[in-house]
Amino acid sequence: MRRKLRQFLFPLLAGGLLTTATQPFAQGLFPMSGRGLSNLNTAWVQERGQFSIHALATSYYQTAKLPKQTGPGPEFATFWDIQSGLAAHYSFSRRLELTLSQTLYQDTHHDAKSANLPDDLYFAAKFGSYGGLRSKLRWGFMTGARIPLAKQHNVILENYSAGSVEFGLLGLMSFSKDVLIPENAFNFHLNFGFWHHNDTGKSLVGTRSDSFAVLDPSRALLWGAGFAIPSHQFDFTFEVFGRNFLVRPPVTAYSREDFAYCTPGVVYHPAHWAALNVAFDVRLSSNQDATQYLAGLRQVNPALPSYPSWRVRFGARFALNQPPPPPGQKPLFVSDNGRLAPAHKTLEKQLTEERRKTETAQEELAKIRDERKRMETILARLRTMLNYGKTPNGTVEPVSTEKQEDGAVIKKVEKDEEKKPENNQQQ
Repeated sequence: MRRKLRQFLFPLLAGGLLTTATQPFAQGLFPMSGRGLSNLNTAWVQERGQFSIHALATSYYQTAKLPKQTGPGPEFATFWDIQSGLAAHYSFSRRLELTLSQTLYQDTHHDAKSANLPDDLYFAAKFGSYGGLRSKLRWGFMTGARIPLAKQHNVILENYSAGSVEFGLLGLMSFSKDVLIPENAFNFHLNFGFWHHNDTGKSLVGTRSDSFAVLDPSRALLWGAGFAIPSHQFDFTFEVFGRNFLVRPPVTAYSREDFAYCTPGVVYHPAHWAALNVAFDVRLSSNQDATQYLAGLRQVNPALPSYPSWRVRFGARFALNQPPPPPGQKPLFVSDNGRLAPAHKTLEKQLTEERRKTETAQEELAKIRDERKRMETILARLRTMLNYGKTPNGTVEPVSTEKQEDGAVIKKVEKDEEKKPENNQQQ
C-alpha cells in the first residue's frame, strides 16, 4: 500500500514542483514548444531571447485481475504508467524557437519492474507568429524529430515507436482577441500535421521467432483543436486531439490503433514568468485491441487497453529570463496578478493608434502614387496635343514651333507700330 502511495505521490509532487503547462511527451500530438496548451501548440513564438523550461509528470493506473495461478498469490494487481521529463525552449528571433525535450522516466511493462531511464529525446523547431500587424489571427508551422535513446520500445499505453529516428511536420493556427498579449484574452488553436515513423525493417518483438518485420514505413495524421478562457490568475482550457494511421504498424505493435482524446484543464499563474497546470485526458476512441500476441510477444494483461482510458497531467512553466527592452527604452509590460499587463494604462491604446496611423499613412501613400500615375498620363496627353495639330483632313501632324514664334514676333511689331502715331497725336 505504501509503495502504491509513493508511486502516486511521486508524479504528483514532481508535477507540482517541476512540470509544465504543456505536454511534450506522453500521448502527445507533437513535441511541445514554449507556448501552448496541454497537448496543442500555438502559432505564437516566445519573445526574442527568452529561455524557458518545462517539466512533466503524467500518471495512469488500472487494477486488473491476474490469470489463474496454481499456487497461492494475489488475484488482482495494479498496473501503473508513469512518465516524467524536462524540456528547454529558446527563441532566436521573433519567428524562430527551438525546443529540446528529454523523457527522463517511462514505465515499459516488459516485466515487473522494467522502465526506461532515460527514454527518448525530442527536438522541435517552430516558425511562427506570422500575420498582419492588426490581425488577430496568427499562423506558423513546426518540424520535430524523435531520437531513440531508450532501451525498450514498442511500449503498451504509449504512442507507437519502433526505436528509429522519427520526424514530422505540424501546421499551426491561433486566434486571440488581444493582439499585444494574446494569452490574456480568449484564444483558439488548430493543429494539423503528419508523422513519419521511419521503421522499415524493424522487428518489434526482438526474438528469433518474430517474423513480422516492418515492410512499409508507418505514417500517421495528427489533428487537434482547443481553446483557453483566461480569468484573473487562471486559464480554463479544453482540447480535442487525435492520431490516425495512414500506414498502420505491424500486428506485433502494442499501440497500432487510432486514438482520440478530449482534455479539460486549468492553468494557474502565480507570476507572469510561471504557470502551474493540471489537465485530465479522457479517451473518446474505442477500446479496440488490434495487436496479435504471437510467439514471443507477451500480453501484459487482457484487461489493459492499448491507450489509457484516462490520464492525469501535472505541470509548470518557468521563464528563466525576461528579454531586455530596446536600448534607451523602458519595459512596455509589467507583472499584474500573475499576468503581463501594459506598463501604462494608455500604452495599449497608444500602440493601437500608432498602428492605425501607420496603416492609414500607407494607404494614403498608395493613393498618392496612383494619383501621380494618373497625372503623368494626363500630362503626356497634353504634351501630345500641344506638340501636334490636326489638318483639315483630320490627320495629326506636327506644328512648327519656329513658325509659331516668328508669327508672334511679327504681330507684336505691327501692334507697336500702330500705337506710335496715336501717342504722337496725343503729345
